[in-house]
Amino acid sequence: MDPAQLEADLVAAALDGAEWPELLAQLAAAVLRPVRLLDMAGNLLAASDQPAAAGAGEADRGAVDGVARGDARGRGSSAVAIAALLVAPSLGPVISAALGRAAAPVVCRDGWRGHGAPVRMGNRYLGALLIEADLSPAVCPDSAGGWACQLVAAASTALAIVAVRREAHAAALARRVDVVLDDIRHGAIRPAAEFVRVAESFGLDVTIPHAGVALRYMDTDLEAWAAAWGPIGFPVLREGERAWTLLSGDVPAELSRLCSHLAYQLGSPRAVLAAAGPAVPGDPVDPAETAASFRSADAVLALLRTSHERDPEQERSTLLFDELGLERLLLGVPAEKLRAFAERVLAGLDPAGVDLLSAYLETDGSLEAVAARLDAQPARLRRRLPALIDDLTGARATTSHLTDLHAATLAHHLTAATSPEA
Repeated sequence: MDPAQLEADLVAAALDGAEWPELLAQLAAAVLRPVRLLDMAGNLLAASDQPAAAGAGEADRGAVDGVARGDARGRGSSAVAIAALLVAPSLGPVISAALGRAAAPVVCRDGWRGHGAPVRMGNRYLGALLIEADLSPAVCPDSAGGWACQLVAAASTALAIVAVRREAHAAALARRVDVVLDDIRHGAIRPAAEFVRVAESFGLDVTIPHAGVALRYMDTDLEAWAAAWGPIGFPVLREGERAWTLLSGDVPAELSRLCSHLAYQLGSPRAVLAAAGPAVPGDPVDPAETAASFRSADAVLALLRTSHERDPEQERSTLLFDELGLERLLLGVPAEKLRAFAERVLAGLDPAGVDLLSAYLETDGSLEAVAARLDAQPARLRRRLPALIDDLTGARATTSHLTDLHAATLAHHLTAATSPEA
């Protein structure tokens, strides 16, 4: 067995997301002996035969009880056991031998014995890594204690990587959920393994299809808006009348369920507008794709809100990115290019003219539908619309021209809706 290669393999596994039990299982397979990792208080953190999903502090995890010399008669406290491992290197082999500790294994409460050494992480200790005692000469060509120290040195970096990751995970748990959701929205949690862990700690599954969701409360009672989220039971980030969450699985069905709940709590099906970004596969996990889904959800919500401003009587209160038509393509175009395109095609048309043109194109040219949407007289529109279309198309209102006009009005509304002032 090559210690350098073993270290490289363990580090690679840790960087790939392996936890302590998986690393210990890999180490045990290499040395043909069970191994255990204990914290500085002597509690068992992980063992090579421990299920990866088991949590720290379980009853069957054994704890260090003392240091024995050949048997269990020398048991002491767990602090003494770990302290002995810490001071052994500074004592040197001569003093250690004189004290009878040169070959003394650590004994756990269940009788398991192991040789090992402390594991450092930076300028502090993680704990102690133990390899089962009584290694055979075939596996351990040198002394048991010396060979164990080599193994600990080979495994220390990988174990420390996991420790740092777990500490970051614990810190994430201590943060408010809205901070974590904001980090997820902006792709600030990396790498992918940490992203998965943080999301799962708040009940979010980013390993299956999911999407960012943006919502807007259309009333003014922000206390009622906040209270409506209470019984839902999953994370949400709220800022005034805005809110964001992440839905997994069947996103359309989950969004419908969420909006139905909010409508019930707020007493109106029109109280909330909601939009979902494009679905993210979740396999492979990519924090950047999830953040992009949230950005698209914001843009889709802006389109939905603008649509309601143009037609307040419409009943639609949710919109999915996947339901968009031409807008779906326009969302991928930089805002500056969209604005320039709209200004060029619409030739300086004023906002009222843009609304009139939008209504005409979105209702297939029905004067009655346009009049109803704009609350205008059909007779007046009958005179104005032909002149408007002729001015923009050069009196050649072909399908191609009308398509360009439709794209331009959508670009105008999209840039207006997603501008910082909106």
